[in-house]
Order: sequence, then C-alpha cells, then structure tokens
Amino acid sequence: MRALAMLSLSTVLLSGCSLTTASGLTECETSADCGDNQVCASNFCLPQPAGCGERYGDLSADAVQLGAALPLSLSATNPGLGKDESEVQGLNAILLALGELNERGVAGKKITLHLCDTAFDPVRTEQQTQWLVSEKKIAALLTAGSSQTLAAANVTLAQGVLTMSASGTSPELTTREDNSKLGLLWRTAPSDAIQGNVIADLLLNDAEFTTVQRVGILYLDDPYGQGLFNVITARLGTRKNVQAVPYTRRTENIATPLSQIDTFDPDLTVVVGFEDDVTNIIKRAANSTNLKLGTGHRWFFTDSAKDAALLTDATVRGMVDGAYGTAPAQGAGQAFSSFRSRFISKYNGVDPSNFSFTSHSYDAMYLFGLAVAYSQGTSNAVTGAKMAEGLTKVSSGTSIQLTSSNITQAANELAAGRSINVEGASGSLQFDAAGEAPSPIELWQVEGTTFQTVRTVPPPP
Repeated sequence: MRALAMLSLSTVLLSGCSLTTASGLTECETSADCGDNQVCASNFCLPQPAGCGERYGDLSADAVQLGAALPLSLSATNPGLGKDESEVQGLNAILLALGELNERGVAGKKITLHLCDTAFDPVRTEQQTQWLVSEKKIAALLTAGSSQTLAAANVTLAQGVLTMSASGTSPELTTREDNSKLGLLWRTAPSDAIQGNVIADLLLNDAEFTTVQRVGILYLDDPYGQGLFNVITARLGTRKNVQAVPYTRRTENIATPLSQIDTFDPDLTVVVGFEDDVTNIIKRAANSTNLKLGTGHRWFFTDSAKDAALLTDATVRGMVDGAYGTAPAQGAGQAFSSFRSRFISKYNGVDPSNFSFTSHSYDAMYLFGLAVAYSQGTSNAVTGAKMAEGLTKVSSGTSIQLTSSNITQAANELAAGRSINVEGASGSLQFDAAGEAPSPIELWQVEGTTFQTVRTVPPPP
C-alpha cells in the first residue's frame, strides 16, 4: 500500500501538479504548471481559448509580448466556410512588418506576437482578449473590424492594454473612451464618418451618378454597417429617394431584405458588407426582377467588399464589372511603394492593392514597434500606457517615411524621447486627440478580375 501511495504521488509530481494542504490535490497554481496549450483556472489545467495558440516573431523569454485578435475564419463552427482572404492578407502585412522590426530590434527589444482567430465572433473575441491579457501578459493588442475591436476594448481599456485597429471604421470607436486623458484605443483606419460622407457626396455631386435618383442601401446590421448607414443617409437627406434595409451576416434569409430592395427598384444599390455576403447577394440578385444584369441597375460597394475573392465567380464578376466602390486610400509615396514591392515578393505575387487595409495593417504593426522603442527607451519597460504615450510622438517633428530602411532611425528618435512625423504605407499618420488619423478615401472600380483606383477623395469638410 505504501508503494502504491508513493507511485501515485510520483505520478502527480511528474505531471506538473502541485499539492495543497487546504484542499488536497490540485492540478496547478499558475499556467506555468500546465502544458503549452493549457491555462490554469481555479487550480485546474484547461484548454486555451479556441482559435488561440499560434505565436510569431521572436520567441525568447525576454521578448516584448504583444497580441493580435483577427477574424481570419469565416465561422467558428463551420470550418468548411474557409478563411476571409482580406484578413489573411492583413495578417501577412502584419507579419511582414514584424519580421522587419525583429531583424533590427527596437531599443534592443524584439517582439513575440500571440495570435487569436476571432472568426468574426465578438463574444469569442472578448474571451480571447481576456486570455491574451491575463495569461500572455500582452502590453498591446492589434485588432480588425469594428465589432471585434469594440469587444476587445471591453477588456483592454480597463486593464491598461494599448489597442490598435487596422480596419475598425465604426464612428462608435471615436467615443469609446474618454479622450480628455491619454487614450489606449487607436486606429490606422479612418472613421466611416469620412467614408460615408464621401459616398453620399459622390452620389449627390459626381457626374458619374447624375442619373441616380433612387438609392437602395443594403447594410450589415452591426456597428460597421449601422455606422455607414447612418452617415450616408444623414448626408443624403431628402435629396435622393432612399430605401435602406439591414441584413444579418451569413444569414440564409438574405432573400427577404434583398427582395425589399428589389421591390423598391433602385437606380443604384450601396452594399455595406463583407465579401462572402456580397457574393451571396449578387448571386441571388441575378434572379431578381430589377437588380439583375441588363436592367440598368448599378452596384456600389464599400471597403470590406474590396477582396479579390469577390471576382472569382464568373456570374458575380459579370454582374459587378464596372461597379464602383470606396475604401480608405492606400498610400502613394515611398512607404507604400516599398511595402507593396516587398509584399509581392514575399507572398508569391499577391498584390496588396487588391485588398482593403493591407497597408493599414502593416502600419499598425510598425507603430507598435515604434511605441515599444519609446516605452523601453524612456522608462526601461514596456507598458500599454507608455506605448500609447509614444504614439503621441509620431505626428510632428522630423519627417520619416515608415520603411524597413528607416525604421531604425525612427525607433532611435523615439527611444530618445524626440517626436517624429511618420508617413506610413497607408499615407499620413497625423493622429488627432481621439487616436485617429483622418485620411483620403479611394474611389475604385471593378475592371475584369481586378480593382482599379479611379482617384482619391480628400476628407470632406
């Protein structure tokens, strides 16, 4: 019996468990007692949140711990739906910047990036973010999308973690926190208060749309879609006859809201939605009365539809050929040219210009690197609050193009506490008091299998 007891005790110790005198055997006291893919919760080793676990960059113990919560999978429960191609390319842009940062080191520090796939689920996003903050001790988090960013902010803002979104455009993000003090919520993507007004102004004043009197708006019923709907309709006022209909993401009942738009018989329909929904909408519209090809109806899209996957289906491609859309403009200077060239070279000829927000994702990672340099250089530690302070130092001073060749100079300036004025791949990064960088909007047009930039439109007054 004594030998059996000793064997049992040995088994417990070898498996990483610990003994307590108050409540008997427990599995763990901290997550260090558990395996790589587990966390310690209430003294038991439990699996880490679904979608988390991948790490990129430098994995040494003294690396700065940062996180990314990105909607890569289209569904958390149906893997067969695959990945969102725009988000995959956004991650590629982040990893390109991360590699360039770690090749050089910023203020002597390198970076580990912990990745969680949110699968477009705000509840899952909040749970994953809590894990990244509590278990991985991240100082800052990269996010994508308005709903996911708002969900992540429920965790990060209260716990002092800097949050940067590359594609969250909802106007709600502007007022999410008190900006009378140093803010922790930033974004490289401009607010849809800008994009929505540009869309409305185009429909009201541009010669291309002078015949458009009846405007349908089919919009995703979430903070992203609602934000654009509100801005566009407020700007249009009564000068156009408008019928706006919300829909639910990836719903099987898209036929009902689409039928409402079809019955309205618009001259043009603005669709605010992601590529997979837009593809479904266009396919169904092919069998409609007033929206199908040949009726004179026109389509107009927003940023999240600018995804090369939209043009892979021949039916869809034929119906949207010549259609216009908008998106936050990519940069036009040295920083963008360098980014685009390096991206195409690294990712087998994929052109980042065929997707929205790739340059904004690249800039977001680079800004984190600069913020790390400032935090480490001025306080000998890296915290979310100090990184946020560093971001207030990138919009004035010596002008620097944010490229791999210039990043060391930029990091050294910030580490010394000096301000710089960075021009990113996405364009000017003149952050305002709300942690936003207003930027021009691109008017693009579908031409065959590509998206062509028609022109850039400055932010309306």
